[in-house]
Amino acid sequence: MKINKEFGLTSFTDLKVFILYVLDNLRYPVEEETVLLIAGQNTNDITLDYSQCLAELAKTEHVLTDEFEGVRYYMISDKGRATVAELYDSLNKGFREKCRSSIARYLSLQKREISIGSKIEETEEKRFSVTLFARDKYGEIMRLSLTVNSMAEALEIKNNYDNRPDGVYKGILFSATGKMDFLS
Repeated sequence: MKINKEFGLTSFTDLKVFILYVLDNLRYPVEEETVLLIAGQNTNDITLDYSQCLAELAKTEHVLTDEFEGVRYYMISDKGRATVAELYDSLNKGFREKCRSSIARYLSLQKREISIGSKIEETEEKRFSVTLFARDKYGEIMRLSLTVNSMAEALEIKNNYDNRPDGVYKGILFSATGKMDFLS
């Protein structure tokens, strides 16, 4: 096993934590090919058996797996989410940030089992507050409120989010982090 010490992946356990990290950030079922692609993009100096790690994670029920029309899909389980929450910091911070770029390409609110919503409320100052939100079965993913001067502006924001939640979500992540990766 060739190890890339710069990023701190020194064992199969580290690779499993990395795979759980990827699946936890995506939060929806992805093809095995996508998981392997993200892993390969971020660990290009490591030769490990990603498929073996995925199989072991599925066997220990940290990852859920299913096959549809000959394509294998993976998704993090509640057990995997609880485990990785305790182990995030075991992955090098620089490595996690590098991975964010690959993961950002696949982020999608629409592919997750989530509910999105938006509402407009008139404020006491006769302005309009637009609230955008998204949540999945684990809780709130996003909540953002903007106050604008006119109902037309509020409706434009609401309609844009309702029609393109992924674009708005990625734009907010870009604005909040300053990371261009979210705009891919």
